[in-house]
Amino acid sequence: MALVTSQELADELNIDTDDAELKTVDSLIDSAKAMIQSSIKLKITDADILAVNEPLYNRLIKTMATSLYYDRELSTGYSKGVMIMLTNLRAEVLGVYNA
Repeated sequence: MALVTSQELADELNIDTDDAELKTVDSLIDSAKAMIQSSIKLKITDADILAVNEPLYNRLIKTMATSLYYDRELSTGYSKGVMIMLTNLRAEVLGVYNA
């Protein structure tokens, strides 16, 4: 179980990978994780979520961090894709931990 790294996301976005840019991407990944975890409304760790659905969690982190990269304020809110992934991940996690 591996969590997405700033280098992976920078490579996917085809952006510079100097130290300053990687720190920015890392901060956006942390912000995305915090938003996801707060939406689940359980005291849960990255490892817990990864164990439920690693590919979906990582894709959601990447998608949210990308949105934050281009629009720090999320001025148009979450995209429909983010909402779909967030709803699915939340349901899966709650299903496992509330069973």
